[in-house]
Amino acid sequence: MYSELDALCESISCLDSSIEAVAVINKFGRPVERIDREGNNKRLPRDSEMFFMQCVLQISMGNDFDEQYGPINYHISERQNLTMLTFPIYDHVLLVIVKKDTSPISLARKITCVIDTHRKQL
Repeated sequence: MYSELDALCESISCLDSSIEAVAVINKFGRPVERIDREGNNKRLPRDSEMFFMQCVLQISMGNDFDEQYGPINYHISERQNLTMLTFPIYDHVLLVIVKKDTSPISLARKITCVIDTHRKQL
C-alpha cells in the first residue's frame, strides 16, 4: 500500500507550484510517506509528533459527525506563513502544505479529485 501512497504524494506535489510539502500520516501521528520541495524542508518538521498528531486529531474528531453531516472531504488551517490542507485517506491523513498566497479551496478540490481517481484505480 505504501508504494501507492508514494505515487499519490508524487501526483499531488506536481499539481501546483505552490505546494511545498506532502505527507501521509498514520493514525499514530507518524509520517509514513513524505515529499518536500527542494529548499522547503523546514515546512514539514522531521520529528514533531505533536504537529502530525494535530492533523490526525482534526480529521479523527470530525469523523464522529459523519453520520449527521457526511464525511469530511478536507480540512483547511491557515496560519500566518502557510496553509495546511488535510484529507482523510483510508486510515491515514494526507497533509499538504502550501504557500500562503494560494487559493486553498480550489486547490483542495483539485487534490480531492486526484484522491478520488487514486481510489478508483485501486
